[in-house]
Amino acid sequence: MMRTIREGKTLWAVNVILVLSVLLMGGLILFRGLGPVPADQTSSEEEEPVASVNGEFITEEEWSQELKRRYGQDLLLHMLNRMVVFEEAKARHISTTPEEVAQELLRNIQGYDSEEAYYQQMMTELGLTRQDIELETAYRLVLEKIATSGIDISDQDIDQYLAQNSDQYAVMKQMKLSLIKVNSSEEAEKIMDELEKGSDFSQMARERSLDMESRSQGGKLGVVEEGDPFLPKELMDTASTLEIGDIAGPFLWEGGYAVIQLTDIMMEEKEDPRYVRESIRKQLALNEATPLSQLEQELRHKYQAHIMSSIPSS
Repeated sequence: MMRTIREGKTLWAVNVILVLSVLLMGGLILFRGLGPVPADQTSSEEEEPVASVNGEFITEEEWSQELKRRYGQDLLLHMLNRMVVFEEAKARHISTTPEEVAQELLRNIQGYDSEEAYYQQMMTELGLTRQDIELETAYRLVLEKIATSGIDISDQDIDQYLAQNSDQYAVMKQMKLSLIKVNSSEEAEKIMDELEKGSDFSQMARERSLDMESRSQGGKLGVVEEGDPFLPKELMDTASTLEIGDIAGPFLWEGGYAVIQLTDIMMEEKEDPRYVRESIRKQLALNEATPLSQLEQELRHKYQAHIMSSIPSS
């Protein structure tokens, strides 16, 4: 049975940070532009338009040059880094397995509604396919193995870290929340009255919510953990008391008022203790290792990597 819980004014701040990788994004669109021009390619083919505005064309050559100007130097460095890192890995007999890549990706997917949702967002926001992400993850793992080679982290070091950071490895309650945002507390109260009478939350969110990001999803905010530091304590305390299907509000939120609904409760999956220990071992070793960007620079010097192509300045 659905319950409604009415609240006083509360501030709700939601911060979602997405780190965009210019190297990856530039790399995916620049491989052709930075590659050699076929000998039989004619000048007319080079001037083939790729876009137009009011009859004025942007040619493929202009597009390529602009991409080179913006991303060329960084992309070439990224390509050189891959070559020298894998050369060093070969010399040291270092490799990574599909299982290691899969486990690392599972950690990245945590916090998303599903594996599909993670890969869909990577494609939408960055233009990265699943294969792109797997390849970059494998590269990162190999680079970390090179950096930590020869650094010994004892079981006692890991035990001490676990004792000092036990809260990080506790099983957390996770909640799926939805919201409807309106202009006034009176309107929010009216929304709650209609929900109590049987109106559908997701339909009302699509028709009346002012929050454009969640509106198209029927008000869905996604998964949040109990005690999430980015959400107000009062709201999270209330959400933690709800049962699936319950609604609560109104809460003061970003210049308006929000009504929330708890749509699901999950317990965070506990990681394999063996993987947890290996993850801690790697992190402690990385803390002692040469910074990864510095290591890439040192390897470029070791293998005499140089940029010979002239990149247009920005």
